[in-house]
Amino acid sequence: MTKFLATVLVLLTFPSLLAAQMDSRTNCQLFVHVRISDERGIESPIQVDVLSSQGTVATLQVIGGEPAQFQIANGKTYRLKVSGTSIEAVTTPYFEINALEVIHTETVYVKPANQPPAEESAPGSPTISVSEMHIPKKASAEMNKGLGEYSKGHMEKAAAHFENAVTEYPSYARAYDLLGVIAIKGSNRVKARELFSKALQADAAFLPAYVDLARMDLQDSAYAESESLLAKVITANPNMPEAVALLATTEFANKEYDKALADVERTHALRNHEPFAEVHIMAGKVLSMENRREEAIAQFELFLKEKPDSPQAESVRATLASLKAGQQP
Repeated sequence: MTKFLATVLVLLTFPSLLAAQMDSRTNCQLFVHVRISDERGIESPIQVDVLSSQGTVATLQVIGGEPAQFQIANGKTYRLKVSGTSIEAVTTPYFEINALEVIHTETVYVKPANQPPAEESAPGSPTISVSEMHIPKKASAEMNKGLGEYSKGHMEKAAAHFENAVTEYPSYARAYDLLGVIAIKGSNRVKARELFSKALQADAAFLPAYVDLARMDLQDSAYAESESLLAKVITANPNMPEAVALLATTEFANKEYDKALADVERTHALRNHEPFAEVHIMAGKVLSMENRREEAIAQFELFLKEKPDSPQAESVRATLASLKAGQQP
């Protein structure tokens, strides 16, 4: 039980490790996230096309806040075309999926159609704070260039643009936060923590930096600190599924099972919660341990409904079959 939960906690806090732990397979699960350049979501329908040099490989229509999910062959090169009535159509450069990848994520940044640029956004977005309402044009241009390089995997180039952005606008919390994310990718946790803290010094209302610091605290087993940061986020914006799911994960790790189960339910009630469906696995295991078999079955079934093609789906189905047969998994 403890070993299983530890595995799920790793997948939730270090999702990039998942692909490295999987066996080589013929197909890769491609997740495509479409975001406006200031990280706002898109509420209208959009179309995502996966293209190869031979033409269109797959097409999917989703609501903008949902990731588009495709099963494609690995070991090949693709690009993406994203279009919709509320956004300017964009086609990305080619990117490669290597032969060992079973999960690959791409983020495509788009511009709203016939709307002001990101620096003129109206208040109200859950990840847009007051300091981002009047960003100088040079700083905004550097941010957009950095996001473009980041989406291509060019971390050094992206970091240079984000550094230029904070030089132009020292209160640019998002730029500090993205520099921290790049530091994490480079395994420089000390620098990452400093940058996330700088983001909050620049703008104490910038919620993503609290979430990033809370994730680091969870990884360091500093559960009380993680829960405190996430409580601030959820008080400011109770509708961030990432924050609520991370809080549930922290509570599971700290063996606060009643709290964790309640926060799994809170996560499930939020829009766009499906990327965090692994919390249902943890809930199912805890409920099974507590001999609450029917409730455990319901949690495992929710996971399979939300992520039926997950690499973990096979083991979850086996656990579910054992429970339904009256056996303890």
